[in-house]
Amino acid sequence: MQCFCGNLMKKRIINKMDFFECPNCSYLKKANKLSASDEKKRYDMHKCDEGYRKYMNNVYKMVSQYLKDGRSLDYGCGQIHLLSDILNANNRICDYYDLYYYNEYPNNKYDNIILIEVFEHIDDIYELLERLRKDLNDNGRIIIMTKPIVEDLEHWWYLRDETHISFVNANTFSVLANMLGMKLMVDNSSSIFVLEA
Repeated sequence: MQCFCGNLMKKRIINKMDFFECPNCSYLKKANKLSASDEKKRYDMHKCDEGYRKYMNNVYKMVSQYLKDGRSLDYGCGQIHLLSDILNANNRICDYYDLYYYNEYPNNKYDNIILIEVFEHIDDIYELLERLRKDLNDNGRIIIMTKPIVEDLEHWWYLRDETHISFVNANTFSVLANMLGMKLMVDNSSSIFVLEA
């Protein structure tokens, strides 16, 4: 299988699961994925309880330091678009989109496009970023929160989620940024990667 960066990916088995791994950009991709209907069934089980609300308020605090003034998009918002509600409540204009729950893509240009725990679910990460970059205003940012690949993959819980299929690290994002003509900022403490046009 060829990686988005053009290199040949090597097959790798981790805990009896098949993956493809790129020796150039470190991208790790699960060989098999759920059907769209099975994936949605998993997302339908998600509950917006008090713990989730508290978590998203913490996410807002982490992400807000990277937000530029202007209009934002919460891409992959889930059933309840909570982050966009929090942003709007804090006097920031924020639209929302989700493939399964709010699939009418807004026809706007954005200063910020935010993906919180979305990237690991994406089958073609380069194609998505290429598309989102076209929706950015000049100097706009794509702000991504996803867990970076760890050394000990055998015990990494993130791989076990059936809906997680794409795994990345700062090297992966560095290659993506270069291919997209964007600048990269990395916040390792919060697993935030920022691509700026």
